[in-house]
Amino acid sequence: MRGNDKLVAFSDFFMKIEKHLLAQCREGDRRAQLKLYDLCYSYMMSICVRYCKDKQEAGARLNLSFLKILQHIDTYDHSGSFKAWISKITVRSIIDEFRSQQKHYQHHQYQGEMIQDDAWNDDDQRLALVEFDVDYILAVINRLPAMDKQVFNMFAIDGYSHKEIAEQLMITTGTSKWHVHEARKKIKESLIKSPKTASLK
Repeated sequence: MRGNDKLVAFSDFFMKIEKHLLAQCREGDRRAQLKLYDLCYSYMMSICVRYCKDKQEAGARLNLSFLKILQHIDTYDHSGSFKAWISKITVRSIIDEFRSQQKHYQHHQYQGEMIQDDAWNDDDQRLALVEFDVDYILAVINRLPAMDKQVFNMFAIDGYSHKEIAEQLMITTGTSKWHVHEARKKIKESLIKSPKTASLK
């Protein structure tokens, strides 16, 4: 399977969650909650590993996120995608934890405006998806500095706007744009250094 096909498959994940299972979870049925955990595990872990430094931390974030899902499961009304609902809770839980530890991270405060981001154009992105599989690209993202990785994940993968990121992480929109620019530049540099990327040079 080519890299872009794997990325599509990755993003098209679909869980079949039956209404009666969620009803049982609302009632505190431990077996139902464990079954829901098993059904959600792979998808939630795919989110957590993007934000966390290793699988141990990702597992801890997953468990915390799932606890919040159980605590708020009565707010899910079946009108929208359950996948999108748990994704939103998982990402927000990770962001809250990151924000609580943010003082431990060194991050840049950019006061200007990014006029043009030329570190990553459409051709670069298409070639990267063709040349590399998703696991490799995610590994490259995981090696980014903590703040670059956090902002890049929120903007490029989870679809947050720079304004939303600024509000969530208590930074300026310019700083958010700067971190995305730096992340894209570092990702491109890592891919170019790989022996597989002659076509990206």
